[in-house]
Amino acid sequence: MITMPENYFQHFGMDVSFEVDQKVLKQKFLQLSKQYHPDFHSQSEASNQSEMLELSSYTNRAYKTLKNSDKRFKYVLELKGVLFEEGKQSIPQEFLMEMMDFNESLMDAQMEEDLEKLSSMKAELSEIRLKLKESIQPILDEYDHESISEDQLSILSDYYLKGKYLKRIEEKIGIEG
Repeated sequence: MITMPENYFQHFGMDVSFEVDQKVLKQKFLQLSKQYHPDFHSQSEASNQSEMLELSSYTNRAYKTLKNSDKRFKYVLELKGVLFEEGKQSIPQEFLMEMMDFNESLMDAQMEEDLEKLSSMKAELSEIRLKLKESIQPILDEYDHESISEDQLSILSDYYLKGKYLKRIEEKIGIEG
């Protein structure tokens, strides 16, 4: 009987981190996919075939999560017990007020079909996202899954929630994420 890994990172033999080397991740994914693919175990006992199917599915889920920066970020926060159910956490009020003003300006520009202003707002939104990422980069650079502080986790959680909010606005105005 095969024991399932503790988490997706362990499954790929990687340290828990908000940032991963995509090339290494893909190599490990291909290796595990081949190792657990049900077709390679078709002559095995039914219980072994079932385990391989389960591990193959787990490998696919893990890869989809870890290769996507937003999903990976959420996953790491969940591992640390920081994220809860949708709607149970709040975005900082100051950020919401800033975004409310931005949304009002965006609606005005869209109603007036002001392409120049819309272009300017897309650039402004990109700048907001860049500054947001820069604000957490020192935490990411020194991330240690075992010794990160509650304050740092709170900052990263706020970043994630703000990023989700920004993504909705970006989708509304046609910025690819």
